[in-house]
Amino acid sequence: MLTLEDMDKTAPGGVYLCQVNDNVSCGACCGLYNVADLSREKLNQMLSDRTDTFLNIAREIDAIVEFGENILAAQTKTRPYPEFYHCPYIGFIGKNGKRVGCLLHPAAEGNKNVDYRGLGYYGSMTCNIYFCPSYTNVSDNFKRLIRDASQDWYSYGLLITESVLINAFLTEAEKRIQRKIDEENIRLNPDFAGVVREFINLKASWPFRPASDTPANYFFKDKLYAKKDNDYSKTRSSSFTSRFDTILKELGSSFQTDEEIKQAEAMIESLLKKFQESTANV
Repeated sequence: MLTLEDMDKTAPGGVYLCQVNDNVSCGACCGLYNVADLSREKLNQMLSDRTDTFLNIAREIDAIVEFGENILAAQTKTRPYPEFYHCPYIGFIGKNGKRVGCLLHPAAEGNKNVDYRGLGYYGSMTCNIYFCPSYTNVSDNFKRLIRDASQDWYSYGLLITESVLINAFLTEAEKRIQRKIDEENIRLNPDFAGVVREFINLKASWPFRPASDTPANYFFKDKLYAKKDNDYSKTRSSSFTSRFDTILKELGSSFQTDEEIKQAEAMIESLLKKFQESTANV
């Protein structure tokens, strides 16, 4: 069985990001988060139900195709990104069934090493040829840092495709610290991992995202759903730009009052200071 280090050697950019360990993986490119309600609770229930149902169907072409059709028919048609497909064959896989992945993969439970991915919308070659922009657009040390600090598939998958956000925030953190940060900092100071997780979880918990927007990320090159520039005009002069403008934009922010802008900047500043403090003696 290939190790994570083996996968790193063949991954674009030298850091493998898809199936990390028994708890951490990403299914964003399969449309995992492109659903009407992508809360942790709803997605967990959706994937659990889907996985349990799939385990009990015959491994025959008609049965597998019918399963996928039934899943899609039962879902609401309201999705954050209508042109982006949501694969009905993404579910829970792995030794403990605690990470997301392809139910059609030959290693998935019940498939007995038979590759059924050709029955899916993306086909079997997609896993081998498609890699999200983070593979090549995010600094190697940042990729390893996020990968090693992550503890679950949900928050990891929401953040790891956010290449602009990751680079913007962690580059600012390095400026404060005046040196590189990577997974070695986690080994030297366990508290540092907790600070990295605060950053990872910020994507899902960001309080200044409009209720009508989604924490999901459309990261494909066609840029059908570009992120909106921050609008400060309601409370500040037209020339105002926050010192954290890129970070706030990538988090998906909308400000109704001057106080909200101050609060958002304070949250980012506080987290950056935690990075400084947790690496002070490392």
